[in-house]
Amino acid sequence: MADYDAEQGGLSRAEVVSTALIYTGGVIGAVAVVAGVYSLWRLGQAEEPAGLAVVYSLMGLFGGIGLGALLWGLGEVLRRLVAVESAAERAAARPWTSGRGSGSEARGALADSPLLEELVVLMREVRDISLLSEQQRALRLEAQGKAVLGLLQREVPVLLREHNWIEARNRVQEARERFPSFREWDELEKQIEQMRAQVEAHDIEAAQRQIDDLTSLGAWDRVSEVINELLQRHPDSAKANELAQRIRAQRNKAEAEQRARLMAQAQEAANRREWKTALSLALTVIQRFPKSPEAQALRMQLPTLRENAEIQARQRMEAEIRDLIKARRFDEALRITDELIQQYPNSPQAAVLREQLPRLEEKAAAMGRR
Repeated sequence: MADYDAEQGGLSRAEVVSTALIYTGGVIGAVAVVAGVYSLWRLGQAEEPAGLAVVYSLMGLFGGIGLGALLWGLGEVLRRLVAVESAAERAAARPWTSGRGSGSEARGALADSPLLEELVVLMREVRDISLLSEQQRALRLEAQGKAVLGLLQREVPVLLREHNWIEARNRVQEARERFPSFREWDELEKQIEQMRAQVEAHDIEAAQRQIDDLTSLGAWDRVSEVINELLQRHPDSAKANELAQRIRAQRNKAEAEQRARLMAQAQEAANRREWKTALSLALTVIQRFPKSPEAQALRMQLPTLRENAEIQARQRMEAEIRDLIKARRFDEALRITDELIQQYPNSPQAAVLREQLPRLEEKAAAMGRR
């Protein structure tokens, strides 16, 4: 597409083709519409229009419109590609033919197209390198490597003071891949590792103190946060990973002991027929350790525990109502009766108490009048 001559004002073959495609597509689409409408009009004037003739007319109409749209679209795409390429060529040529002023104008014209500007810069760089000799390329590569080295020698100490070992190491490794012949990368990596090792011992000691305090309180979630923070700062540290494994095993052991203790307490409560306590302990195990074998076993026993706890609660409320009636404390008896009926409306106790409720209300009212 490089047949465009700006000084002579001529058109490239690509521009001619794109213009021809656009106009040809428009003409074909217009002709197809006119011919299709005229054909359908004539068929409509006939007494018995043939079905195939109508189909053929519609096929010609839509086929012509589709072909015209396709040609117009291809022409438009080609026109835009020519415009983009022309802008890139002008931007690439101006800084070398028109001085600094033209370069500024080109950059201003491309300010709204960062990708195109980057492409132009890369094209210039490729052109510059292709014009150099082998010796000049080596010198250019060495100069770029020294520039990167100087930048990292300033940046790495800053990253080390921030304890950002991973970013510092990644930048040095990336520079090594670009300029593998520089031996200074070894010194930078050694500096990173020495500083990391010095801080590692302090960090592990501080984490261990925090972990000891938190484990005594049973705050295992906070212990996990401390371990994760330590591993983020020193992901490749053997001592940090060893500490994490030891704490993980310690937590698993402590949780197993806690589950066993809660299970034993729940079993003892069930043996004493303290169903409410047994249900509460079972729910505690399920909530704290939802994926444990103990929790899975207790989930199967929950319906029985709930039923027994409800029966026991109703029996206690029923006994309390009887004691209050014997003590002639009818107001309190009426209150507990209402609670039982509301909480357990389908229970046998509720059915019996509904029958006794009017009499109990009369006694409570009579007691109140006194």
